[in-house]
Amino acid sequence: MPTIRYDLVDAVRGLAILAMIVFHFSWDLSFFGLADIQITSDPFWVWFARSIAGTILLVSGIAFVLVQTRGILPKPFVLRWLKVAACAAVISLGTYQMDPGSFIYFGILHHIALASLLLLLLGRLPSILILCLTAFFLSGPFWLFSEAFAAPWLSWLGLWWPVGQPSDYVPVFPWFGLSLSGVILGRWMLAHPWILGWRTDQAIFRLCGLAGRHSLLIYMLHQPILFGGLYLAVTYIL
Repeated sequence: MPTIRYDLVDAVRGLAILAMIVFHFSWDLSFFGLADIQITSDPFWVWFARSIAGTILLVSGIAFVLVQTRGILPKPFVLRWLKVAACAAVISLGTYQMDPGSFIYFGILHHIALASLLLLLLGRLPSILILCLTAFFLSGPFWLFSEAFAAPWLSWLGLWWPVGQPSDYVPVFPWFGLSLSGVILGRWMLAHPWILGWRTDQAIFRLCGLAGRHSLLIYMLHQPILFGGLYLAVTYIL
């Protein structure tokens, strides 16, 4: 079955990926001392990063619904899941080699891999139950946060302070609530087909759409290129 693309979904995903490139480039500039950017403490940058992650997860929920309506084929689903999981593992191994104290053990790709399985289990529930689960996951850190979840192997839940200082940390609570919100939004979009039929020839949206169609490849390549380029510049030029 040929893949059906939706320009709006691709454009929003691509916009988030391009914003992520801006964020990571700013992080790299700060890391190498080339710019005075408080990337981990300035509220602007903190919320900029959160909005990027939230948008990606929201779109993942929408995309799940759009695929679900055509029928989820086991082989493509498994292959895609393995690709995402493998990329997540590569990121964990690579960041651990660079800095064991801040390596990424449950970042955005780890979350997407787990969320894909959870959506497979929960994605067919009635919308009212999806809404209840959304509220549960979004609010969970406010009333479930407890030292009972302090064990390092439970850090992926997000119900206690994270182990170390991971540069990318997207635990199940509250972030899976964004994927579930995407399921609700995706169902609403299916009920309003004119939204999914959105098209444009404007260059900026076409660029975002292109980035959205190749989001995983861009995600995996952009930071090594940016970080490596700045490292070479700082070491041999500046």
